Amino acid sequence: MRVKRLLAGTAAGATALAFAGACAQQIKQIEPKLELRNAASQLSEAKQTGFTVKLTGSPDDLAAGLKLEDPADVPDADTLKKLFNSSFTIATDKAGEGDKDDRASLSATIDGVTGTELRVVDGVVYVKAPVQELATKFGAAASDITEMRQGLSSELPEASALFDGKWVSVDVAKVTEGALGKATPTQDPAQAAKLQSEIQTSAKNLFESAQIVRDSADPAHLTVTSSTTKGYEEFKRLAGVFGKEFGTDVTKELPKAPKERPITLDLWIKDEKLTAIEVNFLQFIDGATGRAALRFEVTTGSEIAVPEGATKIDPSKLTSGLAGAGATSPSAGGGLSGLDGDTAYTEARLLALDVQLRQLEKGNVNTYLKQAVAERNAEGDGVKAAVVRGGVAQVTADGAFACVKVSASKEPVVTKGRC
Repeated sequence: MRVKRLLAGTAAGATALAFAGACAQQIKQIEPKLELRNAASQLSEAKQTGFTVKLTGSPDDLAAGLKLEDPADVPDADTLKKLFNSSFTIATDKAGEGDKDDRASLSATIDGVTGTELRVVDGVVYVKAPVQELATKFGAAASDITEMRQGLSSELPEASALFDGKWVSVDVAKVTEGALGKATPTQDPAQAAKLQSEIQTSAKNLFESAQIVRDSADPAHLTVTSSTTKGYEEFKRLAGVFGKEFGTDVTKELPKAPKERPITLDLWIKDEKLTAIEVNFLQFIDGATGRAALRFEVTTGSEIAVPEGATKIDPSKLTSGLAGAGATSPSAGGGLSGLDGDTAYTEARLLALDVQLRQLEKGNVNTYLKQAVAERNAEGDGVKAAVVRGGVAQVTADGAFACVKVSASKEPVVTKGRC
């Protein structure tokens, strides 16, 4: 699935960031020694950091590379254009000693539309987004947006602020406490230490044999060259580590190991500060040419503060829906509450939700159903889905069956049993 490939690509970028941020001791051994050492030290010691992630290069080169990997799964030109016209920025703020008061933010530009942002401050999540502009951008009619707003606001009046592009906030600890009957668990220090150790190990392994060359035309540009075998091994290993955190096996979606050849990373350092890293992931696909790179631009760190005027969402209203206390939603034939452990039924509802989300692009519902079924079967986890006729699919899991019926004009309907 494309989501997994993007996750795998992000893991590769994380490996690149590890070069500079987590392994100053290894960087000290590589020329130009002093410049890289100082840049790495400044980045790893900063109290406030951030980086912007985006695609650079040629959408056509990316399409050609993906076609070599899987001819049946190449995004159309419009989708690729949207990807190259999008970016997201991640920032952290070590507000005090220890990690309990650390703050984070994620802001996104989606196909040129700015304004989507999420902040986490003292256990409270703050979110805002230009909902109406984004919905219009992706083909929703004004009537669809109005219906969406009315439906959500009837269950959660505070959500109206989100449709107006204003901040809303949710106390995550109270949401979890209401849904699970206990407080939000704290981060496992051992797990955090393990991830840090894995990143350091990858950086050390790659830098042991890497060569660094300065660009004669641009003194700020450094090219790091390593072995394809080493790079792919670490790429795959870290993709697995990061994928596990997202609850998915990313390694199954990775292309096969490329033949032995040089593999490069591009770094830019100005005034002894790391400013950017690029990973051309086409080099991981045999036969691919050109450039389609994941670019990480290091941003100036700043304080992550509580937004003014945020509308508080009552956590009890969210947890009542999670608990399935009679609440329903039109999505996927009644929402995802009260799933009662029936895997086939659960997967059928998720399949219906997948089709419903695809319909935002205003395409053919039967085509979307076929695509969703194909991608679900590609998971290879024993759950099987099959289109039995136009707009109808059957899901099989653990000996049980569920039926999905989708329509261009009505909400999906999911029932237990064979179609």
